[in-house]
Amino acid sequence: MKLLLTDSDRFPFDDEDRRAIADAGHELVELAGHDPDDLAAAAAGAAAVFVYYAKLPVEQVARLDGCRVLARCGTGYDNIDVAAARAREIEVVYVPDYGIDDVSDHTLALLLCVARKVALSDRAVRSGAWPSYADLGRMQRLRGSVLGLLGYGRIARAVATRARALGTRVIAHDPFVTDADVDLVERDDLFRQAHLVSVHTPLTAETRGSVGERELALMRSGSILVNTSRGPIVDGAALAAALRSGRLAGAGIDVFETQPLPEDHPLRACETAVLTPHSAAYTEEALAEVRKRPLADVLRILRGETPLDPVPA
Repeated sequence: MKLLLTDSDRFPFDDEDRRAIADAGHELVELAGHDPDDLAAAAAGAAAVFVYYAKLPVEQVARLDGCRVLARCGTGYDNIDVAAARAREIEVVYVPDYGIDDVSDHTLALLLCVARKVALSDRAVRSGAWPSYADLGRMQRLRGSVLGLLGYGRIARAVATRARALGTRVIAHDPFVTDADVDLVERDDLFRQAHLVSVHTPLTAETRGSVGERELALMRSGSILVNTSRGPIVDGAALAAALRSGRLAGAGIDVFETQPLPEDHPLRACETAVLTPHSAAYTEEALAEVRKRPLADVLRILRGETPLDPVPA
């Protein structure tokens, strides 16, 4: 059968993956990027499509011909209309615990980089300057500070473990969690109490734009925001305004409403923001896992077996 790999220019299969496909008697077709029309053409007759950044709303799902499985190479599946796929008897699989260590490490790295003015200091020294305390602005130690986790799933829990080792007190808000190893607080109280806020909610209709001007205004003066979850959760323009005003001491952002980040986006001009290119899970180990596990489930389904990681109904 024909298997389609999208975004093959950024996330290619390795030799081991290709052997597994060949040994199963299937043909791999590769598509650089994920343009909707190109995807529809390349997916014609494909039994499986491996999805990274491609968006598959109902109308795109309707263009799939002969597809039996959509393999989301990642943990979030908000870019796939799962109900539309299953209505056409297309299974959807994913990697629910992908990148836990990697994204939580990156979250902590952004927190430290912003709190300790690492990127700002690096740019200054490279330009020939030797900034003073006054030049760099306010810094404070993490020990004794309060870290607020918006969402308390797998990655947030791993962040909490790492942060506690640095002496921070951790609080969290998650409407779906009733029992946790941290103090659970109301949503507004999290923004009011925390010196550091880290976003870990999934992207849904309810969470889109849910960290905006109002929430940022609730945060302590001199606090820090980090987002390694989904870009559209945070209002980038409102965040840039809070940084420019000096109300927030800084931000560490790995995900954005539009990717790549547009040249005229106001966050680009915010020196106290540390920006990374949605790279939190770009470790060799994580990228291997996010390829191999969906591939294994695709091969199971094509053999008539039950997948290990179907998206919840």
